[in-house]
Amino acid sequence: MSWDILKEDIYEKWKSYWFQIHPQDVADYSWNYLFTGGKQIRSKLFCELWSYLAPDKKINAELAFAIECIHVASLILDDTPWMDNANERRGKKTLHKVLSSKKAVLVSYELMIIVRDIWLNNKPIHVSDELWRNLLKTKLQRLVLGQLYDIEKKGSLVELASLKTGVLFELVTETVAICIGLDTEFWKIWGNNLGILFQWMDDWNDREEDIIQHNRNAFNEEYDLTLKNYEYLWCKIENGIGIQWFLRPFGIFMKQYFTKNIPINLEIHNKLLFENISISYITSLTIPEITIKENNIFNGEELIKRLFEVCNYMYDIENIKTNLWYIDENEWENLDEIKNLINSIIEYK
Repeated sequence: MSWDILKEDIYEKWKSYWFQIHPQDVADYSWNYLFTGGKQIRSKLFCELWSYLAPDKKINAELAFAIECIHVASLILDDTPWMDNANERRGKKTLHKVLSSKKAVLVSYELMIIVRDIWLNNKPIHVSDELWRNLLKTKLQRLVLGQLYDIEKKGSLVELASLKTGVLFELVTETVAICIGLDTEFWKIWGNNLGILFQWMDDWNDREEDIIQHNRNAFNEEYDLTLKNYEYLWCKIENGIGIQWFLRPFGIFMKQYFTKNIPINLEIHNKLLFENISISYITSLTIPEITIKENNIFNGEELIKRLFEVCNYMYDIENIKTNLWYIDENEWENLDEIKNLINSIIEYK
């Protein structure tokens, strides 16, 4: 069953919750902003891959929604003034333009509360608590490091794509593999490679815009090498999942999306042609220095670094209460629950 069908009940459940914890105007704008107009390719991949690899097992689509929540939470942070300072996303004014920067960040935190609830309540019976928690924790840490690499313009082009974009694709494929009992290592790498391609396809489409905005772009920095690596990774994706996948509607969509508008040779399948190419899974990561300069978790680049600590600690972020929406945002840092959160992060370090 496709994501477009499965999401109806899931959206109804979580939309009801979203409208309970927000003022009406905030709930209406933020829900539509977050969950309409996007590709939702990660959720679709989750459901399509599950149904392809385990057609007799019921798809746990709520996990697909959790991963979509992580994605849109990261987009909120991408758009904030201390990162891209974007005015629009998906044809709508960005949240920080409509609500304020602090409230946009609060929405991001609240999305992660949903993620945490879904994740803990949907653990497969055959998986240990530790493995299940660590799966989410390590992916969130890698995602945060990808954000840092982007801000600080660190890392190779492969590392940047692998961490910033590949990590959520690998969370999709590795989660499906864990749930249905397949080789998690293979599907982790396959998903990460697919995510790298997804980032590079964005780079391909944004070449001129990224020059104007001084953004990192794989094709602008290393055109020939990136094109060669792209071709190599696409062959790995095709060979890894098999030809039958590309006879299905989503597989047909995937092949068209990743190959139609980019000048790669689809006839190349001889691995000897790629004997000098090696794109391995990034395991050696530079952990950022975390310094907490002030009791303010709602502004500044330090927020991204603090998120790494939250991921590492798996802190119960439900302590950031939704009643913040009814309190002047200039008073948030003076509240006990905010002080306690910051202090707990400092103490954990």
